[in-house]
Amino acid sequence: MTSTNDTRSSSKNSPEDGAIPQAQRRSPGEAALIGIFILLFVSVLKYASAILIPLTLSILLSLLFAPVVHFLTLIHIPKRIGAALVVAMLLALIVGGIAILSEPADEWLDKSPRILQRIDKKLQKIKEPIKQVQQAAKKVEDLTDMDEEQGPIEVKPQTKRLDEKIFLATPSFLAFLLLSIVLLYFLLFSGKSLAKHLIKAIFWFAGQTADDDMGHHIQQEISRYLLTITIINGCLGIITATVLVLIGLPNAILWGTMAGLLNFAPYIGAVCSVVIISLVSFVTFDTFPYILMAPAAFLLITTLEGQFITPQVLGSRFAMNPLIVFLSIILWGWLWGYIGALLAFPLLVITKIISQSLDALRPIALFLEDPRKKDTHRG
Repeated sequence: MTSTNDTRSSSKNSPEDGAIPQAQRRSPGEAALIGIFILLFVSVLKYASAILIPLTLSILLSLLFAPVVHFLTLIHIPKRIGAALVVAMLLALIVGGIAILSEPADEWLDKSPRILQRIDKKLQKIKEPIKQVQQAAKKVEDLTDMDEEQGPIEVKPQTKRLDEKIFLATPSFLAFLLLSIVLLYFLLFSGKSLAKHLIKAIFWFAGQTADDDMGHHIQQEISRYLLTITIINGCLGIITATVLVLIGLPNAILWGTMAGLLNFAPYIGAVCSVVIISLVSFVTFDTFPYILMAPAAFLLITTLEGQFITPQVLGSRFAMNPLIVFLSIILWGWLWGYIGALLAFPLLVITKIISQSLDALRPIALFLEDPRKKDTHRG
């Protein structure tokens, strides 16, 4: 009889798998301290962004390229040289990409006033039947006449190319790039042990102990995710550029690169890419079917990637709550600008990976999960 009661009491006290354990009641003073800590933490993220952005980016890149350095050590290349080769390859890719893409980007920036005029003329043709029906057609025509009397917008050619502005006119970018490269090299060279100690520190702070196997498992999970999502986004950019070339959209490589980079920010990135590709298509083509062809093709590509390919490749363990993802992108975008918006989702996934391994932080992992996944398990 006693054993039966013990079993019942233990079953009541132990939470079911996937259930959020009951939180301990906190005093008002503890809750106030937690709120103050969160506000101070957000303030530090905001005002120390000049250091924290390159540090965070270097940590993510070191986790991404750690398997490459490990592979180089397997073929008897010393770790110092392997880390230097990876950093040199990445630096060459960044410099080469800016050099190649700066010219078409520069052309679009120079043509932006003329593009606005062309969009306005095309919109006027579309609005013309509506103007004839509206009572305010005369006022609109008067405003149009005033705009025509002002003459065309004068376009002043830029004296410097975009790549020259980036590398010469922005010392902050050079400092950011140099700091990121130096940090990346040291993290690739000694980052494995550093990551293990950092994970152990997180476990200690949460009141748990982590052995080397646990730290290695978490590091592998994060590296696998970053490598997989980078390959998927790279393939998305290549496929997008190829399709846009076949459609006849100018500077397709530029728009494919843009789509691949923006895809690191789910939902918002795809919307921005669709809007930009639609505007370029609207300016380039004259007939309505051709105008719709490029954005429709990209919508098909990004839908297949987001709804079928990525969930199948990554699995359900990385499924995130769409509302939390959206709010995270907005928050990190406010804190760190466009770089923060691109880093928001990877940081959110890393938070979930670490929280799943910690009993004290498991409610956070469950909070970040996609509610559709929970409903599927219940069904």
